[in-house]
Amino acid sequence: MIQLLFFSTNYQQAFSNFRAEWMHFILFSIIGAGVGFIYREKSSLKILLYLGIAFSIPLYIHLFLFAVKSIAIKGIPWGYWGINEIHGDLGYTSLQASILLFTYFLYLPKKSSESYWVVLLIVPCILSPLLAMSRGGTLFAIAAVSLTTFAYILIGSTGKVSVKKSCLTLAGIVLAGLIVIQMGLKAQPERWGGITSRISLGFQAKANDVFCNGTGYLEQYLKENGVNITTQLNKDLGSIKDGDGQRVIAARSGASLITEYPMGINQSKQAYQQAIIEYCQKNPEIFISHTHNAWIDTALAIGIPGVALLMLSLLQYAKQGYSAATRKSSNTLCAFGIALFTSALLWLIRGFFDSTMRDQMLEMQAFSFSLLLGLLISIPTGRTKGHLG
Repeated sequence: MIQLLFFSTNYQQAFSNFRAEWMHFILFSIIGAGVGFIYREKSSLKILLYLGIAFSIPLYIHLFLFAVKSIAIKGIPWGYWGINEIHGDLGYTSLQASILLFTYFLYLPKKSSESYWVVLLIVPCILSPLLAMSRGGTLFAIAAVSLTTFAYILIGSTGKVSVKKSCLTLAGIVLAGLIVIQMGLKAQPERWGGITSRISLGFQAKANDVFCNGTGYLEQYLKENGVNITTQLNKDLGSIKDGDGQRVIAARSGASLITEYPMGINQSKQAYQQAIIEYCQKNPEIFISHTHNAWIDTALAIGIPGVALLMLSLLQYAKQGYSAATRKSSNTLCAFGIALFTSALLWLIRGFFDSTMRDQMLEMQAFSFSLLLGLLISIPTGRTKGHLG
């Protein structure tokens, strides 16, 4: 709001951007908190299950369509080919669903008959982004299960933690991760393999000039610095246009432009595009919509103070979740605390790898965080430890 009132250069455009993005964030936060307060007397662990299933619906639809297409072509239709061909959308919803469903699983009573089918509900959270070839989506779904497990063992258990169960769970997570990486390498070796060399290429030359002048500029820079352009290196140069190298250069480019616009650019989702065009004084040869880094994109939109406040709000959510989990007054309170702590922390980290603080991803975070916090603040603390609702 401060950026809108005091630092915008186009108030009409800035207000339009605020209404389209941050007003939605505020609205979904209010709705989430409201739902939490309304259902405080009825709150139970089932809320995690129902919300996890709701977030998983796009994954179920994708897997159903995947099965239909697989039968039709008699093969595996790797990749995502839906109406919106952004496979990351599956990865974002799978991240939140993984946290909610696995938290519910961990707090089920021992030998509960629900455990088996809850595990089946978690499988699509990893399988869908994997089949869509979303590396980030797949790996962060596994990270969600891993961090939730560690948080449960270290701070969230209301009873004695079974060493055997914990070891088996962690071993299962490691095994799942290895299987996923192996499947990725087999299905798309050029995408899942050789990541290190492509990333290192992204640290060469001046990032803004690479985007302004294209890969030819970077190739010439490498030659001038005595680098032999091998066949493999030539392939890696392609990742500067669309791949891992581009993500690194985009982050470097965006970070350098923040100093030119410390108070943001009219709260625009296209802030990076506007900034790089201004720098190049033309449309850049490599033109991308954002930097693939939520914190850099947000800083360019609402300024350094704005992004700092947003990051602090996520840290505060994580702190509230941690505090609730460590109080151990009931299974319900601990479960909601672990879910909030893990969600806030992972979305904060996820923002460093993709532009997640926008559109439906931002709204999903706002609703989930405020709902869980609303429940934590309002639910009675005298619940029995085995309460499932």
